[in-house]
Amino acid sequence: MVREMLAELQRPQAARSLERLAHAWASNDLRDLEKYPEWCDCLNTATERETYDRLVDGRNPGLADAIDKLHAGASVFAAVGALHMVGKQGLPALLQAKGFKVQRVF
Repeated sequence: MVREMLAELQRPQAARSLERLAHAWASNDLRDLEKYPEWCDCLNTATERETYDRLVDGRNPGLADAIDKLHAGASVFAAVGALHMVGKQGLPALLQAKGFKVQRVF
């Protein structure tokens, strides 16, 4: 998997996708972040889609559970990648479902 990801980063399209991702994050463009799977040109094979699902949406429930557990005893600051913050399975949605008041701060 690491070998495949490194090979992906060497493609000319990868630089454009990473630049667009960084720009969407820096400009608070949630709509563009949510559409990442449509424009990244990085989910062309079943393996790429499976890896993306596992690394992004697949990890979010565990991250939300861990934040919830840690928050029970203290205030929590959690840092995650931008793609974990959007969509129906994004951390804000999952934490909101757990009863957290979620407010985006830009």
